[in-house]
Amino acid sequence: MSNILAELEEKAGHLTPTERAQLALFLIQSLEPSEEGDIEEAWRVEAEARLAQIERGEAQLVPGDEVFDKIRLRLG
Repeated sequence: MSNILAELEEKAGHLTPTERAQLALFLIQSLEPSEEGDIEEAWRVEAEARLAQIERGEAQLVPGDEVFDKIRLRLG
């Protein structure tokens, strides 16, 4: 392990849980390929499109209990 990594780990251990979560999110986001664009924005657009389909009555909604019952049957 590099000296820098060891130092960062030691310092991160002194952060609050909230600060560690923020650091973890930063590190994870730094690993995302930049050429894929803004993934959060893409998910927001997708969620809005799906909501619009529901509001227009174009989507077939299935109750969660029914979905899980079908999954349980398939998995046996």
